[in-house]
Amino acid sequence: MDCLKNVECMRENSRVTVLIADPFVERSALLASRFSDRGYNVVRCSSLADATSACLEARPAYVLTELPFPDGSGMELVRLIAAQFPSTRTVVHTWFANVRTAVAAVKAGAYNLVPKPTDEEFLISILLLGADRIPEDCGIRSPGRVRQEHIEQIMKFSNANVSAAARKLNLDRRSLQRMLKRYEDQASSQLSPGR
Repeated sequence: MDCLKNVECMRENSRVTVLIADPFVERSALLASRFSDRGYNVVRCSSLADATSACLEARPAYVLTELPFPDGSGMELVRLIAAQFPSTRTVVHTWFANVRTAVAAVKAGAYNLVPKPTDEEFLISILLLGADRIPEDCGIRSPGRVRQEHIEQIMKFSNANVSAAARKLNLDRRSLQRMLKRYEDQASSQLSPGR
């Protein structure tokens, strides 16, 4: 865990800090290195408790947080930051994105909510520059592909249980089954020669 050992280092260094809070923080290594390459201190935490402590110690200028943690909700972190560090820009980056969640996150104090998976340059631009200043050369995948990856990830989180995944996605079970079938058909047509 990078979290607490980096806080001491940050006190000695005046560079701006970015906090990444995600229960699967090990997957954010490339993202963290991109922030570091731009000259930012990066603190990564895998629990809500560590993220809260790191925020209070490091006072980051930017925070990227997932919503579900084993020890609570990232929404608690968003509220804490909004109350104690109103100039900190917080972006919720989550697999569990829908309109209701986005509205709740913004009301809690988040600058924006970005669904996973997202192009890293796009995500960095949203966090550092704001939604109105995204560079034109950001590689953004098609909405259909992003939706498919999101559904596949939720299916993994739900242990391939269609009913549980449909509830998490706020979809009708049969609609989800049709989407999964369409994705399966697309994959098999791409593998079949002569089509």
